[in-house]
Amino acid sequence: MNNWEVQIECLKGEFHLQVELSGGSRPLALIGANGSGKSTILRGVLGLENPEHAFVRVGERILHDSKASLCVPVEERNLAYLPQGLGLFPHMNVAENILFADRSNTLTLSELVDGEYSTTVENLKIKSLLHRRPEELSAGECQKVALARVMIQKPQMILLDEPASALDILARREVRKVLSEQLSDLGIPSILVTHDFRDVRDLVADIAYLKAGKVEKAGSADDFPGGESDEFLVEFFAQP
Repeated sequence: MNNWEVQIECLKGEFHLQVELSGGSRPLALIGANGSGKSTILRGVLGLENPEHAFVRVGERILHDSKASLCVPVEERNLAYLPQGLGLFPHMNVAENILFADRSNTLTLSELVDGEYSTTVENLKIKSLLHRRPEELSAGECQKVALARVMIQKPQMILLDEPASALDILARREVRKVLSEQLSDLGIPSILVTHDFRDVRDLVADIAYLKAGKVEKAGSADDFPGGESDEFLVEFFAQP
């Protein structure tokens, strides 16, 4: 049995999104040109969209079933979302930004430093940053803080929208390494939107290629042979 499955159909003007996706604990990368429906899928899973037809299941829990008139509210879905803009609060320091994501409102600074989540803080190399504000951090450091905030939520699924897009080459490599290790350690499913083959490679992710709102092809990177005639796929897999 797959750990999760998503069926979404919605119409936005002339754009018709109709997809069926499923997977296990291995990350799934959504790839495709801008406007192909990738971010709409993430928003549909999160519950930020209300499509005409939807079925979303994570583990044994059904989050959306339009046929049964069931739609679990966003705040009750236990999903973690890492947007492109990271969503850090500028008036809070790093520790406060991370603790804000604690749904139980019981997590303390000492637990970030010495307790249950100290390994996450150490692995992301942000222990020395806990009392700084986002404006004092580099782009890579902000990304790591946002990842830490995602990890401490203990979500059923993690959704990432181009997690390394705002970083320089070296910072991207570091974030991918940390993200790969964290996702592996957590063992929970994840879906990411990316335009970078290195995200797929380093996270050992499966791929769903979207084209005009449909899944054109899906599988592992090995299922996409080198002689593709599709221009987007040629360019995507040509990345070093």
